Amino acid sequence: MKTLLVTGGTDGIGKGIATHYLKKGDRVIVIGSSVAKGNLYLSESKQLGAEERAIFLQADLSSVKENKRIIEEVKSRFDSLDMVVFSAASHKIKKEYTETQEGFEFNFGLSYLSRFVLSFGFKELMEKSDAPIIVNICAPGMNGTVDLNDIQNKNNYNGSKARYHGSRLNDLLGVAFADTDTVKKIKYVLFNPWAVQTTGMLETIENPMKKLFTKLIFKIIGKPVDQAIIPIIE
Repeated sequence: MKTLLVTGGTDGIGKGIATHYLKKGDRVIVIGSSVAKGNLYLSESKQLGAEERAIFLQADLSSVKENKRIIEEVKSRFDSLDMVVFSAASHKIKKEYTETQEGFEFNFGLSYLSRFVLSFGFKELMEKSDAPIIVNICAPGMNGTVDLNDIQNKNNYNGSKARYHGSRLNDLLGVAFADTDTVKKIKYVLFNPWAVQTTGMLETIENPMKKLFTKLIFKIIGKPVDQAIIPIIE
């Protein structure tokens, strides 16, 4: 039995991955911000007969302190980690610059800094596995550059720009992790599922007509979750 950890595992592609591995007989630790969605995950796991292998940990992953708390809790409860999947993200584009309580731009904290802290924080635990792998679900290879002078987009803030910036930073995270990994045991994968038919994306759209249009477009070009996760689970 393998032990996996999935951030954002109560929704969309993260939940699809978590459910797949529970059905395979593995242990799956899901990290999410919503207690209600976490309880739903546990309830559905019970229906699968996997209640003893399903773990939900509530956390605000935009907070560095919370990420560190999760690392310590997982280390105290488990001897190793075979796979870590980063899928926690906010699809809602914030119109105004928003900071976390620790002073980081929200998207920077959730989409990049959390993954940085968890990647290196779980490294020692993952090296105890036979074939550990980290899957960072993002948008690798996007055009553009990283503005190191304004890494959190504080100047001339743009919500869409902030999200794209996070994807480019995750590119650098993947490279940095490989370059600094002297043990060379953990495989680090950056994966873009492209358009996936999930409710999370639609829930962030307030305009009814725009929501209807987006739903139609995603129905045409998007993939259902069970198809989108195939490259990861294979």
